[in-house]
Amino acid sequence: MFHNLKLLSNIVGIHNLLLTLITEIVFKNCIMYTKCQRKIILKFINNNEGNLFIDEKVLNDPLDSQIQIEIDYAGINRADILQRKGHYPPPKGESEIIGLECSGKVSKLGRLVKKFTLGDQVCAILAGGGYAEFVNVDEKQVMLLPSNLNSLEAGGLPETTLTVYENIFNVSNFQKDESILIHGGSSGIGTTAISILKNYTKNLYVTAGTNQKCKSCIELGATEAINYKDLDFEEYFNEKNLKVDVILDMVGGEYLKKNLKILNFKGRLTYIAALGGIKGEANLLHIMNKQLKISGSTLRSRTPLEKGIIVDQVQKEIWPLIEDGKYKPTIFETFKMHEVNKAHEVMEKSDHIGKIVLDIKGEQA
Repeated sequence: MFHNLKLLSNIVGIHNLLLTLITEIVFKNCIMYTKCQRKIILKFINNNEGNLFIDEKVLNDPLDSQIQIEIDYAGINRADILQRKGHYPPPKGESEIIGLECSGKVSKLGRLVKKFTLGDQVCAILAGGGYAEFVNVDEKQVMLLPSNLNSLEAGGLPETTLTVYENIFNVSNFQKDESILIHGGSSGIGTTAISILKNYTKNLYVTAGTNQKCKSCIELGATEAINYKDLDFEEYFNEKNLKVDVILDMVGGEYLKKNLKILNFKGRLTYIAALGGIKGEANLLHIMNKQLKISGSTLRSRTPLEKGIIVDQVQKEIWPLIEDGKYKPTIFETFKMHEVNKAHEVMEKSDHIGKIVLDIKGEQA
C-alpha cells in the first residue's frame, strides 16, 4: 500500500513538472508570436493631389541585401516637386514616398548585409522613401558619413554629390584644369559642383539669377558668376573670347543653341534636367565641325548595382576632400516634417542658395 502511494506521488510530481515545462514553452512561444505580430508604425509624408501631410503605415523589414535607416534628415530636391505634382513617379517596385536622399542611423540589417553594423551613422541615395522616419535601402547605395560631417550636412549630400560626380567626371569625362560652365550655380547641384570642382580647376564659370547669388557662388569658389538676367551668358563668353570644355545644364530649352556655340573643340554638354523646356534648336554643323558630345542622365531609375559603382567612386574621390576641409556642403534652411509644404514653396521660389533639408528626427523631439 505504501509502495503504491509513493509511486502515485512520483507520477503526480512528474505530471506537474511536465505541466510546468509545457506552460513555460507555450508562454515563451506566445511572447515570441506577439513580438513577431507587433508592427512598427512608420510616420511619413503622404501626398494628396499636391498637398503633403504626415501619415502613418506599417513599417516593413529590410530585404536580405537591404539595411534599414532611422532617418535624421532628408534632402529636398527639384525632382520631389515634380513627383508631388504627379510628373515624376518612382521606378517600378520602389517606395511611393517622396525623397531621394537621407542621413541617419542603421537600425536593422538584412540577412546578407556585410558592410554595415547596427548604429552606423550613414547617408544614402534613394529611389524613394526619404520623407519618412525609416527607409529600407540596398546596402550598395549607402555610405558611412565622412568623419568630420554631421547628420544635417549629410542629409543633403548624396543626391547632389553623386549627380555631380557621375555627370561631370564619368559622363562628361572632365579632366583637371579644363574649363567648365555650370548653369544654376546657386542650386543644390550648383553649389555642390562649385565646392568640388574648385579643387580641380581655376576655370570654373556659373550662371545665377541675382547679384547676391552670383556673389555667393564666387565666395564658394567659382571663377566667375554671370547674372543671366542682366547679361546673356553667350554674350559674356563672346566678349571675353572664351570657350569652355564642359557644360552641365539643368535648364535646357533655348540654352541648347547657346551652349553649343561656346563649347571648345571636342567639348561636352551634359543635361541633368530641362527646367526651361524639353525642346531646343541646334545647329548640327556646330556639333559635327567641333566634334561635340551631347549627353544626359538621371540616377533614380538605375539599379542598386549601378548606383553602387558611383557610390564607391564618390567615397574614394570626394570623401577625402570633405575630410580634408576642401568641400563642405552648403545648407540653406531646414524644415520640420509638418513644414514640408513650406519647404517645397521655398524650393519652387528658387531664392535659396544651397540645399534645403527636411528635419525628420526633430519632428519626434
